[in-house]
Parts: sequence; C-alpha cells; structure tokens
Amino acid sequence: MSTNTRIPAGHPARMSNAGRAALFAYAAGVTGILANLFLIVMYVLLGLQAGRPEAQTLLGSAFHVAGSASDLLGSLATAFMIPVALFLGGCLPRRRAVRFTQAAGLTAMALLTFSGPLLVLGVLAFEVDTSLGVGAWMVLSLWLLLVNRWLRLSDALPYRVARLGEFVGAGFLAGYLVVGLGLLLPWMSWPQLVVFGFGVLVGLPAYLVGIPVWFLLLGRHLGKS
Repeated sequence: MSTNTRIPAGHPARMSNAGRAALFAYAAGVTGILANLFLIVMYVLLGLQAGRPEAQTLLGSAFHVAGSASDLLGSLATAFMIPVALFLGGCLPRRRAVRFTQAAGLTAMALLTFSGPLLVLGVLAFEVDTSLGVGAWMVLSLWLLLVNRWLRLSDALPYRVARLGEFVGAGFLAGYLVVGLGLLLPWMSWPQLVVFGFGVLVGLPAYLVGIPVWFLLLGRHLGKS
C-alpha cells in the first residue's frame, strides 16, 4: 500500500477520505486559532483587572467568559484533530514505534477533547485539568515531531509542510522542558524568571500559531490530493 498522500487517480475511496481529512484539518486549524485568540483576550482582561479595581466585576465576568470560550474551542480543535491523525496513520510506516506514537497521540487528543468541557462544567478541578493538559500537550507535541518526520522521510507530505510540523512539535516540546527545568531553580528568583521567559519565548509561538497553521497547511495539501 502506498504511503503517499498525493492520491493517484482511480482511487475514489482514498480521495474521499483525504477530502474529509482536509475538512477536519481546516476545522482544527480555525478553531485552534479562535481558542488561542480567546486565551489572549483572557490574559489581557486579567491585566486590566489588576490596573482597574473599580471595574473588577465586569472585567471578571468577561475574563471567565473568555476562559470558558478558549477551553471549549480548544477541546473542539483537538476533537477535529482525531480524524486527521487517523487518516495520517494510514500513511505511516508499519512499525511498533509508529503504532505506539499513534496510540499516545490519539489518547492525548481524546484527553484534551474531554478535559475542557469537564473544566467548564465544574466536574474537573482547575489543578487537575492543568496537570492533564501539560502532559497531554507534551505527548501531542512529540506526536507532531515524530509523525511529520516519518511522513517527510517517506515523501508522504510536502517537505515544507512536514518540516513545519517537526519544527512546531520540537519547539513546543522544548519550551515545556525549559520551563520544567526552571522549576528546579529558587522560586521567583531572577535565574528562574529568565529561564521561564526563554521557555515561553520558544514554546508559545509554536502553540499559539504553529500548530493551527500546520493544520491549515495540511488541510490545503490534502484538499488538493
């Protein structure tokens, strides 16, 4: 079975699957961007709350609305990622490491899909959701790195699309690891703040922009297959 996502003529079922995967990839990219925009709005409102105590009630309500919207849209984005990951799984080499990576990535996507609504409904505590989210996003970033590497080496994706996926996965994972190392330093010391800042500088662009853009580019490619 060919591992190339450039679907040859005469395979209508495979072409139909690629078309559906393209739609889900576009949906994951768009909802991911919207979720991240609400996340940015949430932190802007948090900053405004600190500077305008007379408007804390109004700003606090808007803060919670923006946070809930970000959580729900983020969960919707990871739900849209699952069909895309399943389609790409059919284009990957048949190896144990690949099967393990696919299983781990799909599990992470499922956890992120359900954790957002459970947090908004008050079923899941914020601390638990944060811990689950950190672990799941680390797994997902590793999935992005490895899957794009395998797809690039087998010529199953255009070089630029696969390279972007590798870069985004590696950057996001590196940001998490740097911030984790910063936790070993004295709390709120200058060295820790510098390490935290570097970790955010490395990982945040990959999360806010890189992942949604990769899904959009993937959707465009699959739509042409």
